[in-house]
Amino acid sequence: MKEYMKKYIKYYLVIIFVTILLTSALFIFGLPNSHDINAHMARAIGTLTALKEGQIEPLIVSNYANGFGYAWNLFYPPLAPYVMTVLRLFLCSYGNALKAIIVLCIFISGIAMFKLLEEIIKNKKFSLIGSIIYICSPYFLTDVYIRMALGEILAFTFLPILFLGIYNLFNGNGKKHTLITIGAVGILLSHIISALFAVILAGLYVIFNINKLKNKQIIKKLIINMLFIILIGGFFYFPLIEVKQSTNYEVFQDNAVSTMEEFKEHTVSIPQLLFGIVKNDPNIKESKMALTIGLLIFLLILITPFAYNKIEKKYRKNYLLTLIIGILSVYAITPYFPYDLMPKEIAIIQFPWRLLLIATFTLTIVATVNLYKLLKNIDKTETFFSVLVILIYISPLIFLPSFFKEIPDEIFLGIDGMPLFENHSTTREAMQEYLPNKAYKNIEYIQNRNQNAIIIKGNIEVNEQIKDGSHMTIEFKNKNEEASIELPYIFYPGYEIKINDEKINYYESDKGFIQIDIPENTSGEILAKYSGTILSKVTWIISILSLIGFIIYNIYLIITYKVCKQKEESQNEKIISNSSNVL
Repeated sequence: MKEYMKKYIKYYLVIIFVTILLTSALFIFGLPNSHDINAHMARAIGTLTALKEGQIEPLIVSNYANGFGYAWNLFYPPLAPYVMTVLRLFLCSYGNALKAIIVLCIFISGIAMFKLLEEIIKNKKFSLIGSIIYICSPYFLTDVYIRMALGEILAFTFLPILFLGIYNLFNGNGKKHTLITIGAVGILLSHIISALFAVILAGLYVIFNINKLKNKQIIKKLIINMLFIILIGGFFYFPLIEVKQSTNYEVFQDNAVSTMEEFKEHTVSIPQLLFGIVKNDPNIKESKMALTIGLLIFLLILITPFAYNKIEKKYRKNYLLTLIIGILSVYAITPYFPYDLMPKEIAIIQFPWRLLLIATFTLTIVATVNLYKLLKNIDKTETFFSVLVILIYISPLIFLPSFFKEIPDEIFLGIDGMPLFENHSTTREAMQEYLPNKAYKNIEYIQNRNQNAIIIKGNIEVNEQIKDGSHMTIEFKNKNEEASIELPYIFYPGYEIKINDEKINYYESDKGFIQIDIPENTSGEILAKYSGTILSKVTWIISILSLIGFIIYNIYLIITYKVCKQKEESQNEKIISNSSNVL
């Protein structure tokens, strides 16, 4: 460990220093008044609310959606709010937790890209430069300071981890193969669209290197990682499939997220992609966003023809694959891409400029390789000035947005209640898309409905009803006919409804709420609470056990590698000793 730190400490210190510079505005001015900050803060605060109500897996936030319950974590990967909730235990507020997660993401992104580039080019100085280019990239900082796209910020972090594992497995000693699981699970639990990008990227890499699958060890390790990925990430994705099948939710409707026409409206001009020309119209979503790969990366890509011949032939295929993916990603962001020939389902991406995540990642790798191949003899002084130039280039982005000076949690819609339509457009949109389609079409009903059970059919007598978050009790008496009542909860699978301690089924009302039938001549007590579906409980347990198994597996690998290394050293000593005796 000491030898490792001696080799890498100076590089890691530079990454720490750059991370501090990049996040300095957060600690000087506060959190940026960015596009999605309300939504991510509300998700995190809601996660804590659900935990306080006794939900082991916090899925339903009972005081959201006008107090009728909202299942944000059922639809949106929950890693960010989970991590923020843990950080809040030590940092006292979600505002501080959000700052901390951003600092961690930038720092880990820098380390991960540094290690990936070192694996590729075998040079620490150039790997450091590439790492700084990556974490200082305009779109990454736009995600932090303008958009607060926490899912994409996490994807920026896990993408180099994923490909460090893949590259090491296919081209190295394979000892880092479990990073495939860490990177893939991290992205899958951070952002669905970024996960889709990552799956396509990883799939293309495997296909282009399919000849290496002749090695049984590579196949074996791929299968092991795929199993861990499915088992650890399954607690989110399998219940999501179950939810999708339970009824029609707005997010799954055709064109609910974006139409193809809306999608094409968000393409980016070539001058903006290359030079970062920023729009200043407050009515345009892209206002102040630096939707660019960065002039530095662009200039380094231009020297590709000079660097290509210096690359060993066995690595050229992967180099070209990375370059082509990066260029195609940039092309797909422009209005010149033939989207009219593409299936309309592609509009689920919402904004073509999301592909800057892929373009930044792939072209940073190519830019670093190009720089290394042409300037191998760069010294430490030149490395310092290279990093300085990068920082000067991106520094305006850090101070471009406006900031919240005071950031108590209550500013971000508070934990005491969140109206469905707060005066924050991002939250308003997010609070609608995960509603059942029937509820989405009856917004006024949700706004004006009281918190009591409502008789839909029959002549039922309700004596008392007490609602406490996601728990409710109703004392009732039904007489000569069957009755139906609508409970004050939006319809999601996972509620447990009992009449006199006997479980009953429920279904969706005409307004998108939970509705139950009560048999004739029945009286007593109705109990309702959210406890999660059987599938969500089972997959949660499987994921926890699989995570523990993954940790044990890694410990086993570390011990095995150490034992093997000791044996090799011992054998080498014997060989040297025997040679000495012979002499």
